[in-house]
This record gives sequence, structure tokens and C-alpha cells, in this order.
Amino acid sequence: MKNLLIFIGILFISIGSADAQSKRKRKKADKETAKWNYVVECQGEATAGVYTLKVFSIVMDERLAGIQAQKNAVHAVIFQGVNAQGRKCKQKPALARSINLETEREDFFKEFFASVKRKDPNNFAKYVTVVEQVTDRQKLGRKKFRIGTLVTVNIALLRKKLEKENIIKSLSSGF
Repeated sequence: MKNLLIFIGILFISIGSADAQSKRKRKKADKETAKWNYVVECQGEATAGVYTLKVFSIVMDERLAGIQAQKNAVHAVIFQGVNAQGRKCKQKPALARSINLETEREDFFKEFFASVKRKDPNNFAKYVTVVEQVTDRQKLGRKKFRIGTLVTVNIALLRKKLEKENIIKSLSSGF
């Protein structure tokens, strides 16, 4: 009985330690993502308003590449636009018309990119899905990787959300 209690105690300590380490790695990955170091290529339009994108993210931990690629894809759609590569995608340069939008609405975007829970209505994860975790992998340094991830982004829903929050102007509002 005493051995069983010791074993259970060690098990709880190791689980708590692993969870804390995972949180630290996620925080570190979020800091890296905040630098927005990525390349996005359009692979095609899955359905109306839903694009398939290949996102190349620079990450320190390969296990976090999927979530970082999702953030990078949504960030690209909002601020950078999508590389159309011929006629595969008809996406306009970016949803945000102002180059200063990210700094002007910093509080909104900080919260928007913070949570990874799909049920949270105020985050990016609701608008993006990983199709294929690792399509390309390149080691850049001792602890740096360039990981290609295939994702889909529901641009139509994302646009509606940003319009509802008055982040961007609706298409029907004119100039």
C-alpha cells in the first residue's frame, strides 16, 4: 500500500512537471510567432470562401508547428494577403486595408491570437483547420526548423467576424 501511494505521488508530480514544461514551450512558441516569421502560399480554393494554404513557419519545437501555422495563416490573410500563385486563389491582398491596423487594435489582436480553444468565439482557431501537419521539414539551426503545414482558412467567416467587431469595413459599406 505504501509503495502504491509513493508511485501515485511520483506519477502526479511527473504529470504536473510535464504540463508546466508544455506551457513554457507554448509561451516560447507564442513569443516566436509574435515575430510573424512565415511564408504562405495558396494551394487552391476548397469551397467558396475557404482557401487551402501551405504555411512555412519557423519554430523551435516541431510539435508546436501546427498551432503556429494556424496563427500564421490567419495573420497572413488579415495583414499580408495570400500569394495567389497564378489563378489558384482570387484573394485580394489582405483583409486589413490599413497597414497600422495591428498596432491600432493591438488589444483585440492580442486576445484574438492568444487562445487556442475552438469553442472560444474570440480567437483565430475557429477559422482555420490543419489538413496535413508536416508537408516539408528543413532544419535551419541547432533548434530551429522551417516546417511546412497545409491548412484551410475560412476567409468568409473570418471577414464576417472582423466586420462585426468593426476591425475592418464591410464590402457593402463602400469607400
